[in-house]
Amino acid sequence: MYKLVGTLFLTAFLTACGGSNSNEPSPNPNPSPDQFSQLRTTIEQDLTSNNTAAISIAIYQEGDVVFAEAFGEKVNGTGEPVTTDTLFQLGSTTKMFTAVSTLQLIEQGSITLDDNLVNVLPQIQYPGDQALDWQGIEIQHLLTHQSGLRDSGLQSNEELKNYMKAVYPQRSRLMNPPGLFHNYSNPNWSYLGALIEELSGVGFDEYVKTNIFDDLGMTRSAVGRSGAVADGNYALGYQALDPNEPGTYVTNISQIPETTVGHPAGTETWSTPTEQLKMAEFLLNGNESILGNEFREQLTTAHVSEDFGGLPVNYGYGIYINEGFNNDEAWYPIRNWNHGGNTLSYTSVFYVFPDLDIAISIMSSGAFSELTPTLLAALDAVTTLPASTELPLIPNEPTKYVKHEGVYTTESFTFIIEAEGNNLTITIPELDSMPQPIPYERELAHFGDDTFFAEIGGEVSYLTFIPIEANGESVYIRNRELVAIKDGY
Repeated sequence: MYKLVGTLFLTAFLTACGGSNSNEPSPNPNPSPDQFSQLRTTIEQDLTSNNTAAISIAIYQEGDVVFAEAFGEKVNGTGEPVTTDTLFQLGSTTKMFTAVSTLQLIEQGSITLDDNLVNVLPQIQYPGDQALDWQGIEIQHLLTHQSGLRDSGLQSNEELKNYMKAVYPQRSRLMNPPGLFHNYSNPNWSYLGALIEELSGVGFDEYVKTNIFDDLGMTRSAVGRSGAVADGNYALGYQALDPNEPGTYVTNISQIPETTVGHPAGTETWSTPTEQLKMAEFLLNGNESILGNEFREQLTTAHVSEDFGGLPVNYGYGIYINEGFNNDEAWYPIRNWNHGGNTLSYTSVFYVFPDLDIAISIMSSGAFSELTPTLLAALDAVTTLPASTELPLIPNEPTKYVKHEGVYTTESFTFIIEAEGNNLTITIPELDSMPQPIPYERELAHFGDDTFFAEIGGEVSYLTFIPIEANGESVYIRNRELVAIKDGY
């Protein structure tokens, strides 16, 4: 059985280097002796409850790193302790660095936000029947996940520019026209990386090191495996090729799959939590040698809604811009900028709370680690959390369900949506007609606004209905894995 739709995580988690850490921020020398005791206990619990060999964390508050510690083993089973200098992979937290690189080129006048991708990166071999849609993809669509690009096809070590010009567009058709709605897709960032190479004349990995990491003093952070290998101090832990299947612990870096095409999206960026806090300080306070304040502020401006149940969650350029965060159906109304990252072997959590002048970076040497308890304990150690509230959802209105009715199609599936009383139902003929039909619940579960949950093949996934005109009938059903389009459009 294959996945029909992806699992949703409401919280957004969901060159080397030389080994020197002389430019690392120093922890506050005078914290309260008991201030972080509960945090340490929680980290130890998360270390036990997750499949991981190590967790490293650093906390920034009002200009200082007030806490930086690491827990566990550098390599599972060796007994060698991990340290705060040990490198982990960032995963998609890399996207904020790719966004900075893109904005640097815009600031220099090399491109503009509304330039078309096919003009900046010529000779993209897109399918002829999708020519108009490909020609309509703008740079700002890539930065905000609004391109319509399918989130697949980056498992390759080929040369980045050639792959994104000649291979990806032939393997992965656009799911919808660009500019309509946010739908998270890693190839947006590989295209940004390719155009950075096209315009700068240097490789993406080298560009980020020279123009961001070096200027921020992130002397040990690197894009690409060679940086981690040259540094030598990196963590190895639990690898899972699928979040729903059992994985295994790795003991050699060569056991981790490598894909250069995915570097700009986050397949192999190495850093430490304390070095990530230098990026947090840049987002908070700026550094005009890297990017002027006008452009830096665009990173943390809410450019597009996630369209998820009416929650006040948005995307800037390479980072989420939210009015709060959710945990166990409780809402904490603290404004934050965040981006998580998952690779096959690592998890990263990065949060900035601008109104509190606090930032937290957490890294794990385990795939798909659940680090929410550590995040909450870290916040609780340095500030007083506001009382949680109910999720600020926009309620579903069953009287308006008729606007969702219709037959929607993807390349592989048909969704028949019908309003039945106060409920909305789904029928998927392709699943019903299989020799061994895949079971699913016909009744969609209400969540909020135009978002529902579907149980298909034992997995619970989200479906969001999206119109093309405000308050008009729904035309698209969006999920990260697919977009279904109503017949007649």
